[in-house]
Amino acid sequence: MTPRIRALAAAALLLLVAPFVRAAYSPATTSGWFIVAGRVPGLGGAQFRTDIWLFNPDAAQNAVVTLIFHGQVSSGGGAPAPISSAPITLAPRETKYLADVLLSTVPADNQVGALEWTSNLPIMGGLRSYTTPSGCTGGTFGAFQPGIPTTESMTPKQVAGDTANVLQIYGTSSGDTNYRTQLDVTNTSMSTLQIEVRVIDPVNSTIYGGTQTYTVAAKSLLRVGRILETLAAPVINGLRITVAIKEGQSVSSGGVLAVASTLDNRSQDQYAFVGQRQSGTIVPAEAIPFEETP
Repeated sequence: MTPRIRALAAAALLLLVAPFVRAAYSPATTSGWFIVAGRVPGLGGAQFRTDIWLFNPDAAQNAVVTLIFHGQVSSGGGAPAPISSAPITLAPRETKYLADVLLSTVPADNQVGALEWTSNLPIMGGLRSYTTPSGCTGGTFGAFQPGIPTTESMTPKQVAGDTANVLQIYGTSSGDTNYRTQLDVTNTSMSTLQIEVRVIDPVNSTIYGGTQTYTVAAKSLLRVGRILETLAAPVINGLRITVAIKEGQSVSSGGVLAVASTLDNRSQDQYAFVGQRQSGTIVPAEAIPFEETP
């Protein structure tokens, strides 16, 4: 092989590899979401509050961020008007801690919803939601949620039997009546979406109560609620929740994100389990297994 041919071959290989290098995943993004945030009274006199952290990973430039609150909706209901913060400037490599964000930064007191961000540079974020018991003056109550890029939203199922393009939530405490599980689903797209929710047995894949269908307005939060109790699922460990967009719908960008929060009825303390995708990309219809398993 001549030097010229070797050089051309090396250049061709670089062109093939370069797109994969550029496409390396990073949670830093100019468009992201916190699935659920709130500032409302909770069960038994507890107080539901939300803190967030924003981090600018750029070493040289300021990031200018706007937070946008999208209030909760009922199934089939229209979305309320969004509520925006003033622009927030993050210096290079700066972290901002925004305590009680729906009181001090975004005027959304006495509401629950999804919290979106837009920025001129990719940033990163984290959220702590906490339900402080009545009369409590200290402690480390609360649950962490990562800020999630809009591009990580789950897109529609390819066919009715698609089990790959589905968010999986398997981290529930479902074998103890001292705990309750709250399911929240955020639509990050500009379209109203029909979603499907299932509660599935950990061993034999029984779908308790059948497939539940909801309609979620564009850019809004649907509080599905205490889904295990709603469907009279048995009190056994390992119950799994799935959330998917029903097949046949067109979504130009975005999709759905989901989180199940498990709360202790005794202390009101909680933890969060964010719905996970089993594939990094959409699984095409021809690659979906023929057998339909939940």
